[in-house]
Amino acid sequence: MKKTLLLTALLLVAISGWAQQEQTPFKGYFVNEELNVYMRMDLLNSMDIPEHELLGPLPGFLAKQHNGFYWLIIDAQVKNDKKATVQFVNDYGSEDLSATLHMPNDSTLILQQEEGSPIKVPKDGKWFKLPSKITFKRK
Repeated sequence: MKKTLLLTALLLVAISGWAQQEQTPFKGYFVNEELNVYMRMDLLNSMDIPEHELLGPLPGFLAKQHNGFYWLIIDAQVKNDKKATVQFVNDYGSEDLSATLHMPNDSTLILQQEEGSPIKVPKDGKWFKLPSKITFKRK
Protein backbone atom coordinates (compact mmCIF):
# COMPACT_ATOMS: atom_id res chain seq x y z
CA MET A 1 0.00 0.00 0.00
CA LYS A 2 2.83 2.40 0.89
CA LYS A 3 4.58 1.61 -2.38
CA THR A 4 1.42 2.39 -4.36
CA LEU A 5 0.89 5.71 -2.57
CA LEU A 6 4.53 6.66 -3.01
CA LEU A 7 4.49 5.70 -6.68
CA THR A 8 1.27 7.67 -7.24
CA ALA A 9 2.67 10.75 -5.48
CA LEU A 10 5.88 10.61 -7.55
CA LEU A 11 3.89 10.19 -10.75
CA LEU A 12 1.70 13.21 -9.95
CA VAL A 13 4.74 15.35 -9.20
CA ALA A 14 6.37 14.29 -12.48
CA ILE A 15 3.22 14.98 -14.50
CA SER A 16 2.65 18.41 -12.94
CA GLY A 17 6.24 19.42 -13.64
CA TRP A 18 5.97 18.24 -17.24
CA ALA A 19 2.64 20.00 -17.83
CA GLN A 20 3.90 23.41 -16.75
CA GLN A 21 5.33 25.27 -19.71
CA GLU A 22 8.05 27.74 -18.89
CA GLN A 23 6.92 31.26 -19.81
CA THR A 24 10.05 33.22 -20.61
CA PRO A 25 9.94 36.70 -22.09
CA PHE A 26 10.50 36.89 -25.83
CA LYS A 27 10.08 33.19 -26.37
CA GLY A 28 7.02 31.59 -27.91
CA TYR A 29 4.36 31.77 -30.58
CA PHE A 30 2.52 35.09 -31.00
CA VAL A 31 -0.40 35.75 -33.35
CA ASN A 32 -2.20 38.77 -34.79
CA GLU A 33 -5.40 37.29 -36.20
CA GLU A 34 -6.62 40.55 -37.76
CA LEU A 35 -3.56 40.82 -40.03
CA ASN A 36 -3.21 37.02 -40.32
CA VAL A 37 0.48 37.12 -39.28
CA TYR A 38 2.43 35.41 -36.52
CA MET A 39 5.83 35.49 -34.85
CA ARG A 40 7.79 32.56 -33.55
CA MET A 41 10.86 33.43 -31.54
CA ASP A 42 13.34 32.58 -28.86
CA LEU A 43 15.54 35.63 -28.52
CA LEU A 44 17.76 34.11 -25.82
CA ASN A 45 18.38 30.82 -27.65
CA SER A 46 18.31 30.63 -31.42
CA MET A 47 16.08 28.24 -33.35
CA ASP A 48 15.94 26.69 -36.81
CA ILE A 49 13.59 28.53 -39.17
CA PRO A 50 11.33 26.23 -41.24
CA GLU A 51 12.46 26.01 -44.89
CA HIS A 52 15.46 28.24 -44.04
CA GLU A 53 17.69 25.78 -42.18
CA LEU A 54 20.55 26.63 -44.54
CA LEU A 55 20.93 29.96 -42.71
CA GLY A 56 21.51 28.21 -39.39
CA PRO A 57 19.84 29.00 -36.07
CA LEU A 58 18.28 32.47 -35.79
CA PRO A 59 16.38 34.25 -32.97
CA GLY A 60 13.02 33.96 -34.76
CA PHE A 61 10.78 35.12 -37.59
CA LEU A 62 7.56 36.85 -38.60
CA ALA A 63 5.38 35.12 -41.19
CA LYS A 64 1.93 35.14 -42.74
CA GLN A 65 -0.46 32.25 -42.15
CA HIS A 66 -0.55 29.71 -45.02
CA ASN A 67 2.36 31.35 -46.83
CA GLY A 68 6.06 30.59 -47.16
CA PHE A 69 7.27 34.21 -47.02
CA TYR A 70 9.25 35.13 -43.89
CA TRP A 71 10.79 38.14 -42.23
CA LEU A 72 13.79 36.68 -40.36
CA ILE A 73 15.11 38.07 -37.08
CA ILE A 74 18.84 38.17 -37.70
CA ASP A 75 19.88 39.98 -34.53
CA ALA A 76 18.22 40.48 -31.15
CA GLN A 77 19.23 42.27 -27.99
CA VAL A 78 17.08 41.79 -24.90
CA LYS A 79 17.20 44.97 -22.82
CA ASN A 80 15.09 43.64 -19.92
CA ASP A 81 12.02 41.42 -19.30
CA LYS A 82 9.77 43.92 -21.10
CA LYS A 83 11.85 45.31 -23.98
CA ALA A 84 14.08 44.05 -26.78
CA THR A 85 15.43 45.38 -30.05
CA VAL A 86 15.53 43.24 -33.17
CA GLN A 87 16.80 43.43 -36.74
CA PHE A 88 14.64 41.87 -39.47
CA VAL A 89 15.47 40.98 -43.05
CA ASN A 90 13.05 39.50 -45.57
CA ASP A 91 13.89 36.05 -46.83
CA TYR A 92 14.97 37.47 -50.20
CA GLY A 93 17.52 39.64 -48.42
CA SER A 94 16.32 42.71 -50.30
CA GLU A 95 14.76 44.67 -47.40
CA ASP A 96 15.59 45.09 -43.73
CA LEU A 97 14.41 47.03 -40.71
CA SER A 98 14.97 47.54 -37.02
CA ALA A 99 12.17 47.26 -34.48
CA THR A 100 11.45 47.33 -30.78
CA LEU A 101 9.55 44.54 -29.06
CA HIS A 102 7.64 45.45 -25.93
CA MET A 103 5.84 43.00 -23.61
CA PRO A 104 3.37 44.87 -21.38
CA ASN A 105 2.28 41.50 -19.91
CA ASP A 106 2.90 37.77 -20.39
CA SER A 107 0.34 37.35 -23.16
CA THR A 108 0.85 40.49 -25.28
CA LEU A 109 3.74 41.46 -27.55
CA ILE A 110 3.93 44.80 -29.37
CA LEU A 111 6.21 45.18 -32.39
CA GLN A 112 7.08 48.80 -33.21
CA GLN A 113 9.06 49.40 -36.41
CA GLU A 114 11.76 51.99 -35.86
CA GLU A 115 13.62 52.44 -39.14
CA GLY A 116 14.18 50.73 -42.45
CA SER A 117 11.77 49.18 -44.93
CA PRO A 118 8.13 48.63 -43.99
CA ILE A 119 7.07 45.02 -43.43
CA LYS A 120 5.23 43.78 -46.50
CA VAL A 121 3.60 40.37 -46.87
CA PRO A 122 1.86 38.72 -49.83
CA LYS A 123 -1.93 39.09 -49.98
CA ASP A 124 -4.13 38.24 -52.97
CA GLY A 125 -1.19 38.28 -55.37
CA LYS A 126 0.04 41.72 -54.25
CA TRP A 127 2.28 43.07 -51.49
CA PHE A 128 0.37 44.26 -48.41
CA LYS A 129 2.16 46.75 -46.15
CA LEU A 130 1.68 46.04 -42.44
CA PRO A 131 1.19 48.85 -39.91
CA SER A 132 4.30 50.11 -38.14
CA LYS A 133 2.85 49.02 -34.78
CA ILE A 134 1.45 45.48 -34.48
CA THR A 135 0.02 43.84 -31.36
CA PHE A 136 0.38 40.06 -31.01
CA LYS A 137 -1.24 37.67 -28.52
CA ARG A 138 0.61 34.65 -27.12
CA LYS A 139 -0.78 31.29 -28.22
